[in-house]
Amino acid sequence: MAASFHKERKAWFQIKHQIVGTYLSLFLGKLGKFGDRVYYVDGFAGQGRLDDGTEGSALIAAKLAAEPVQKSRKGLLHCINIESESETFDNLKKATAPYSHCVTNLHGTFQDKLPEILKLIGNHTAFFFIDPFGTQGAEISTLKELGARSGKTEALVRYDDTRVKRLIMWSANNLENLEEKHRKVALGILARVKELTDEEAAEKVQLEALLGSDSELRDRLIEGYEAEVKRKTKFTYGLNYPIRNPVTGGHRYYLVHFCKFVDGYTHMANFMAKAERTYQKLHSGESELFGGSPKQQTFLQIDDHLTKQAESENVSLIASAVPAIVMRKRWENKSVQLRDVLGEVVNSFRWRTTRMEWIKALRQGEANGCLQLTGTEDGDMVHFAEKI
Repeated sequence: MAASFHKERKAWFQIKHQIVGTYLSLFLGKLGKFGDRVYYVDGFAGQGRLDDGTEGSALIAAKLAAEPVQKSRKGLLHCINIESESETFDNLKKATAPYSHCVTNLHGTFQDKLPEILKLIGNHTAFFFIDPFGTQGAEISTLKELGARSGKTEALVRYDDTRVKRLIMWSANNLENLEEKHRKVALGILARVKELTDEEAAEKVQLEALLGSDSELRDRLIEGYEAEVKRKTKFTYGLNYPIRNPVTGGHRYYLVHFCKFVDGYTHMANFMAKAERTYQKLHSGESELFGGSPKQQTFLQIDDHLTKQAESENVSLIASAVPAIVMRKRWENKSVQLRDVLGEVVNSFRWRTTRMEWIKALRQGEANGCLQLTGTEDGDMVHFAEKI
């Protein structure tokens, strides 16, 4: 890892930490309602706080554990942080020392510590944040192990498509190398590629590397990764969001969310949609990136007013899509839980629309006599008319 990695905040950290912090708060609120312990596992925790004072994911989570938004959840969240570099680990311990009652720091690699972590958390609910500097930790085999847990499990994974592309191309260029050592390395890399995307995507990247655009190649890889994780693990829902530099617009990597329940899928899509509005606001230059306020020094809060600009158009698009969803699912003259309806909306729009827009679109359908809503909670019912 570059020595300067923890020195200065990066513009895209704000977007990443916005998603992690806000979703973890909701995760605790939703899944801690029965009073059972909830775990947050940060597989590549870093030093907790950058040298310029910016709070990292481990410190954001520790503060949330100590003072959750819902006071009834106090004492339920416990954070487990893993860091392999000695100096970074020492800084992590110092940063999280005030929260020792709700934080456990482990010195080592995520892969080596995973058996210990799984034993520690048992069958409790757990949210894993896997944010490696590279591809270690994002392997499908690791997610297979996490998905096999009996306790409720969700994972948010950093997927570095640029590095995966390099692995694919190096392997392809050296499989026929005259030197045996290069062939052996190429075969090893090829095996690793299979842990990071599907074979079809890898083949297409090789074929299109010269002709395809960077964005097309990225699409191939991330779609292959998401599909392969869902095929080989017990995670049934996947959602990927591109992290870009708000200053330059340059692509950095993807954050990919995996879960087994539709609620996690829809709520993460909502937060990613709001993060995208924040990104667009920052990228447009309409507000200062780093004003130095306490609010910005932790992580950029999601502001509802940032969602207004595209709301009207999105509501219309969603409302127009609902009849086709109802017909495809054969929901005519049936009552369906709202969570299942919203899951289908996310299937169509991914992270490009917000929950507020989904509900407004359904309210529009209600006003037109196409459906009836009993409420706007996930477990409430939507009754669709016989003819939509």
